[in-house]
Amino acid sequence: MNFSKRGVERRKQPRPWLDDVLRGGRKGLLAGSIRQAARLGSLGYGLAIKGRELAYLRGWLSTRRLPQPTICIGNITVGGTGKTPLVIRLTNDLIRCGLRPAVLLRGYKRQRRTRDPLWVRDPERLLACLEDAGDEAMELAARLPGACVGVGADRYAVGAFLSARSPVDCFILDDGFQHHRLERDINLVTLDVSDPWGGGALLPAGLLREHPGALRRADAVILTRTGSVGPDRLTVLRAEVSAYLRPSAYILESRHSPRELIALGTGAPASLSELQGREVLCASAIGNPRSFESSLTQLGARIAAALRLPDHAGRPGKVWDWAAENIRDGQWILMTEKDAMRWSATVPLPLQGRVYALRVDVAFSAGEERWRQLIERIQELAHAR
Repeated sequence: MNFSKRGVERRKQPRPWLDDVLRGGRKGLLAGSIRQAARLGSLGYGLAIKGRELAYLRGWLSTRRLPQPTICIGNITVGGTGKTPLVIRLTNDLIRCGLRPAVLLRGYKRQRRTRDPLWVRDPERLLACLEDAGDEAMELAARLPGACVGVGADRYAVGAFLSARSPVDCFILDDGFQHHRLERDINLVTLDVSDPWGGGALLPAGLLREHPGALRRADAVILTRTGSVGPDRLTVLRAEVSAYLRPSAYILESRHSPRELIALGTGAPASLSELQGREVLCASAIGNPRSFESSLTQLGARIAAALRLPDHAGRPGKVWDWAAENIRDGQWILMTEKDAMRWSATVPLPLQGRVYALRVDVAFSAGEERWRQLIERIQELAHAR
C-alpha cells in the first residue's frame, strides 16, 4: 500500500471504534453489551450530576465569589467545542478596552501537579513551564500578553492568588460551566454545530456532561464552527437551543478563522497561501481532529496522512517518529497551537523548517453586535466593583 493511499484511508475512518459502538454503528453481542453497560453508567452519572446541582441550589454545598466580575466560558459536552479561541478573543477584546483580565484554568493533564495555585503568566512575561501548567494554559499564556493566567483545581483560590499579586479587573473562568463552587456573573456556553448534543446521551454512553436543559443557566450560547454545516441545519439548531434558554439569553454564531502559520522553533509567521496545493502531514491530539483537518483542506492543503491521538495525549517522540517515517520531499507537518506547546521543544533536526502550527481566531458570523454589548456589560461590571 503506498503512502498517499494509506493517508486517505486513515481519514475515511468515520469515528473511533468506541464512539461508533455507543452511537449504534456496530452490531453484535459485544457492541450491545457495551451500550447497555454505558446506558447504566449514564443513569448513575446523571443522578450524581442532579444531586450535586441540587446541593448547590439548596446551599448544602457552599459557593464563593471573587472580588471582581467572573465570566465563565464552558460547554455541556466533552471534547473540543472551540472554547480556547473564544477565551483568547474575549480576553484580547477586554484588554483593548483597557481592562486587566485574568484567566483561570484547572490545568488539565499537567505533568507536575501542586496543591497551591500556579501563576503561569503576568501581564509582562511567562512565569511557568509546560510540565507545571499544561498545554492549554501555555497556549493561552503565549497568546495573551497583557493578561494574567493562573492554574489550579480550586479556581477561587487561583483567582484570589492572582488578584493579590497583580491588578485584576475581571476573571475569565475557562471550562467552568460545571464548576458550581465559584460564582460567576456571566455564563457563556460553546456548542460545536457538527455535534452539539454529543450523541444525545450523558457520559459514558455519549459525550454530554449535562443534559441540554443545563443551558438554562447560560446568558449566551455561542454556536462554533458554523461553516461546517448548511443554513438549514443552523436554523434547526437555533430553534433547538432556544427551547432550552431563558428569555433574556441569546445565541451567537461563530467560525474558526485561520490567521497564519507559525514555524516551530523560530516562531516566524508564514502566509496561509503557502498551503495552497501543498501536501502535508497533520498530527493532532485534540477533542475534534476532523475540524482541524477540514480547516487545512479548506485552505488548499492536500493531507497525505493524519495522526490522531487522544485529547492532550501523545509523547513527542511518538509524533516525530511517525512524521519521520511518513514525510516525503516538499511536504510540511501541520499541528494545532495547543499540540505545538507539547511537541515543539523536541523537533528533530531533519524536520526543522518543515513543521508549522495553525493559528486560529474566532470570527462572528451572526451576533457581532451582541458580542460588543457583552464587552460593554463586562466593563460596567468591572467599573462598578
